[in-house]
Amino acid sequence: MSNLTATNSWPVRTSIAIPTFAATLFVSASLMFFVEPMVAKMVLPKLGGAASVWTTCLVFFQATLLLGYAYAHLLTRLSRSAQIIVHICVLLPLAATVLPLSLGADAPSAEQSPVLWLLLRLTLTCGIPVFVISTTAPLLQHWFADGSHKQARDPYFLYALSNAGSLLALLAYPLLIEPELTLDRQSWLWSGGFAALAFGLVACAAIMLSQRRTADAPKPIAEAAATAGTRDRLRWTALAFIPSSLLLGVTQYITTDVVSAPLLWVIPLTLYLLTFILAFARRPPLPHAAMLRALPIMLILVAMTSGTSGNLLPLPIALAFHLGCFFVVGTVCHGELAKRRPPAAQLTEFYFFLSLGGVLGGVFNALIAPLIFNGVWEYPLVLVAACLMRPRMVSEARRGLPMDLALPLLLSATLMIGQHALTSLGSGPAAVTLLYALYVLPALALVNFSKRRLRFALAVAVLLFMPVMPQSTGQQIVAKRSFFGVYRVEQLSDAGTPTLVLMSGTTMHGAKSMQPNESTLPMTYYSPEGPFGRFIRALPQGATRRLAVIGLGSGALACYAKAGQSWTFYEIDPIVERLAREHFEFLEKCAPGSQVVLGDARMTIANAPDGSYDVLIVDAFSSDSIPMHLLTREALTLYQRKLTPGGRLLFHISSRKLDLALVVGALAADAGLPARTLFDLPPPGTSTFRRSATQVAVIAKREADLDFLSKEDGWEALPTAPSQYLWTDQRADLLRVIRF
Repeated sequence: MSNLTATNSWPVRTSIAIPTFAATLFVSASLMFFVEPMVAKMVLPKLGGAASVWTTCLVFFQATLLLGYAYAHLLTRLSRSAQIIVHICVLLPLAATVLPLSLGADAPSAEQSPVLWLLLRLTLTCGIPVFVISTTAPLLQHWFADGSHKQARDPYFLYALSNAGSLLALLAYPLLIEPELTLDRQSWLWSGGFAALAFGLVACAAIMLSQRRTADAPKPIAEAAATAGTRDRLRWTALAFIPSSLLLGVTQYITTDVVSAPLLWVIPLTLYLLTFILAFARRPPLPHAAMLRALPIMLILVAMTSGTSGNLLPLPIALAFHLGCFFVVGTVCHGELAKRRPPAAQLTEFYFFLSLGGVLGGVFNALIAPLIFNGVWEYPLVLVAACLMRPRMVSEARRGLPMDLALPLLLSATLMIGQHALTSLGSGPAAVTLLYALYVLPALALVNFSKRRLRFALAVAVLLFMPVMPQSTGQQIVAKRSFFGVYRVEQLSDAGTPTLVLMSGTTMHGAKSMQPNESTLPMTYYSPEGPFGRFIRALPQGATRRLAVIGLGSGALACYAKAGQSWTFYEIDPIVERLAREHFEFLEKCAPGSQVVLGDARMTIANAPDGSYDVLIVDAFSSDSIPMHLLTREALTLYQRKLTPGGRLLFHISSRKLDLALVVGALAADAGLPARTLFDLPPPGTSTFRRSATQVAVIAKREADLDFLSKEDGWEALPTAPSQYLWTDQRADLLRVIRF
């Protein structure tokens, strides 16, 4: 009777195995991709809203994932009972001791490395629970494969299920969780999810311990033949490296020109996960052969338009090209990984090397590239590497190395000659014809070259590093890169007048005329005819003695300083101060007594005594927008404390992609403060360097404090905005203010 009971009870356990394992993996993956944007958003205000915050966080999570996979690989060498004791009885309770997650209130000093500070803080505050989650996928798949379920021989389908949980969490965070829940409530919700994961792990362990193999059960995975060798491991690593590096590269591309925020972080990461789901599905909905055919097409589109996104292509089209190319490359690389997956005996080892490639890709982009490159060169370099990772084609059986090298060189020479001729022809019909030819002929050449990997890769490199229409036609004086961005000082021609410009991505941060009599003339957004000039000229000069500016840029605002005034600039990036002093000299020539305080403004201005400033100007830009943490209810409260009773607060809210007037309108309405705005559109034909389209908003404590801003001068009452546009440190809905 006992034997019959045991035999009959086993199918019941088998029937619940897949749902239990799948649900636990789903919860684990959801928690991992819930915590990533949540923790990054927690730390974002401490590091000035820099796009590098997200890439550094991704490196931390990738490295933790690698450690988790290594741990799972070693743990599976122990007996079943030992695995339970170590993982369930020791590691899970240890992880629970740091919940709910909190990163504390402090921030790095100006002397500290932001990268090292961030990695250390993440390790101390969320390292253990994230490590536990990272072990789940390989460990549970090993436990499942070690059982007697009929699908135990090929447990990789569970990997696609876990990635589905990741995808759901990523989509839910910016669309549902971030707009509706504060960060504190998000942290408690995540802690509840971790408790559910712990329950699922215990249930999976119980199923594993209760299994008894029957005569027709599959062999234990320990007895399966290991077929993968060193060459396979290197290929696994390389195939995982390319999509991981491109994930960070395309994310930086997006956030540099818009804003660094969870909504834009998750778009590339969602596509990244989707490629895993599609590649490891039992029946991939996108055939691998079709993706291989699409790969050169997408690479050609990106290569041919690499220099036009800031000039000819609308932003949505440029983003579609880059995201589409990233998706196809990721699908091809992960499809090759799925084709080359080893038997279940090497499952944990396979995931270890897959994770190793992901970490190396993240480390290359986030840690190594900023040290060795002055520009964002890692992105095009890995696109070229993607060309080389395609499977060998039939046409490559023929020898053709000399032509593989010569034809891309010929393409490079043709482009150089064409660009020189284009400059000489000016803007007539002949120039337009030549411009079209410079796009059509290389595109046709790339289509022909795509039949051979090396030839195609070298030709793509030519187009990526020497685009048909570069974004800048000036002379680059210097390029610098830091954790907070990539900066270029370029000399351009403004109607025949040499002009020095400070750029970050496609955003201009100030300009200086090289004419001796105009060396202290504020230009671009800060021109005397624009909102800044009108505001400062209208200020009651006798009562305006102490002014502070958040964001230094080129330092052009210093040239509005008057005798007897004290100016203080708050700047997060030491490189910006160095460039401003060495190349623009506004500080030395216009306000030699001004002070530059380094560090994030939310942290450093808090050290100033309350009532310190008569005027506070918020002119900090990260990407194409004020960093989000400088436009929150808590930030406004801080600014108000630092102003004198009759002080004025000015926000520079110019943005091509975001309607920040709605945010400031909601802030003013929430605080019950009066506000004025001025949008200045220069007359047609005005040089952008001389006077740029600019919008500002001014807030004061009393209506009378804004009476000096007259309607005749263009000032209008700032419309109040509903509370859903209000940003706080705990919650901000970016989607509402994006200009699509």
